[in-house]
Amino acid sequence: MSEEKNIPGESGKPQAASDKQVEKVELKKENSSETKQPSTSNQQPAFADAVGQSPMASDEDSADKQATQNMETHAQHLHKVPGKGWRHYLFEFLMLFLAVFCGFLAENLREHIVEHNREKQFMQSMLEDLEKDALAMKNESVLAVIQYTGLDSLTKIIYEGKLDHFRIRKMYELQRKYLSPLTLRLINRTELQLKNSGGMRLIRNRQVADSIIYYWGITELLYITEDNINIHREKAKDISFTLFSNKYYKDSEDWSSDMFIGEPELITKNPAVLSEFANRVSHMRDLLKFNYKQRRLDRQTSNAIRLIKFIKTEYSLE
Repeated sequence: MSEEKNIPGESGKPQAASDKQVEKVELKKENSSETKQPSTSNQQPAFADAVGQSPMASDEDSADKQATQNMETHAQHLHKVPGKGWRHYLFEFLMLFLAVFCGFLAENLREHIVEHNREKQFMQSMLEDLEKDALAMKNESVLAVIQYTGLDSLTKIIYEGKLDHFRIRKMYELQRKYLSPLTLRLINRTELQLKNSGGMRLIRNRQVADSIIYYWGITELLYITEDNINIHREKAKDISFTLFSNKYYKDSEDWSSDMFIGEPELITKNPAVLSEFANRVSHMRDLLKFNYKQRRLDRQTSNAIRLIKFIKTEYSLE
């Protein structure tokens, strides 16, 4: 029996030792598995981040952040330059004043250019008017000489007193041709524009402006002389109705020697009426030659030619 007790006891000790060794091995395996599991869990988010965000996207984000930071820094510097306090407000005031002043200068320069162009346009238009005026006055001067010659012949016939059929016929012809009114009117297109729109202020050259005003003034005197001659013409024409009968004229504008029907005769040969008529015609003739042609027409024609040359020189116009 003692042998039987000893045999299990001896066999139990080695079994317990082997059990302890097995437990130690299992503990080591569990520890090693636990230490490996956290490392794999830590690596998984890093891999996810690497997959979710590319290097180009990260570079763009950093560039946007840098640009935003630069803009904020620039705006911050603008508000802080040249410093805080009253210097800051003085700087902003000066900048605002400079902006308004530069805008004013730009607008002033623009208006100056526009007005200069308008001035040149007015001068070009004035040149065209003056050239037409000069031509019209030259033609009027020629007609004035012709009219003066005809009226002079009419007065000579009356003053001679030899009123035969040939001279009476000539009197009918001359009074119809040359007792006509003066109707010259110069071109005033540019004049009206300059006066009505205040355009004279655009003419910066004072000598040109004074010359134009002087030319307009002489034109008014020309019209006054013309009207004065027409008044004497109307008075002479009124007397002619007591001397000449229209029944001897043909109903046409043919003022040749074939303008008559039959042989014309004077309504009256009263010397007083004839003398008054001759005096009216003679006075009209002298006004026509000396006042109208020489003092007004010829001088104003010269004024127009000089003014044309002056404007062309001052404004470089052709």
